[in-house]
Amino acid sequence: MKKKKLIVLLFLICWINSTAQTVIDTIAIQSELHAIFERDQKTRTGADSAAFMHYIDSCNLVQVKVLLEKYGWMGRSMVGDRGNSTLFLVIQHADLGTQLTYFPWLQKSAEIGESKFSNVALMHDRILMRQEMKQIYGSQVVFNKDTGAPEFYPIEDEKNVNIRRAKIGMSTLEEYAKLFGMEYSVPKE
Repeated sequence: MKKKKLIVLLFLICWINSTAQTVIDTIAIQSELHAIFERDQKTRTGADSAAFMHYIDSCNLVQVKVLLEKYGWMGRSMVGDRGNSTLFLVIQHADLGTQLTYFPWLQKSAEIGESKFSNVALMHDRILMRQEMKQIYGSQVVFNKDTGAPEFYPIEDEKNVNIRRAKIGMSTLEEYAKLFGMEYSVPKE
């Protein structure tokens, strides 16, 4: 009888341990995402060699994919604004297949207020551009093949682009163009 009780007790202890909530070390995750953010931005701000950008992006992607597969798309309440933006940036700088895989995760996160809709817009436009379709929000800038000057990748229903941008808290396209040294005005027709 004692043996039976001992077995039941051991079973209960094992069951309780297996169903207990797993503690997630968000401080460690935030620290890892901060390091990834720094590496990602160094090559884009001139603080590191752009020649290594693809290598750095691929290393960052490996780390981020492990985190995403383990924890899902981590929102601002879990990893803060910087950590959440890091997830976006690494996926934004990844290949089209990776973007298509994780874009719905970002969308869902934005819908529950855990990610920025502007990040959804940027990734949506990048995906459309890579699929050789017109962008929706005008976030993607390319360089003219003849002049080398920056210009917007073609925009769907361009005359209403600022209405779409305003709905998700983005600045006007005229203001955004100035960041790239461009003069721009939305067509009237």
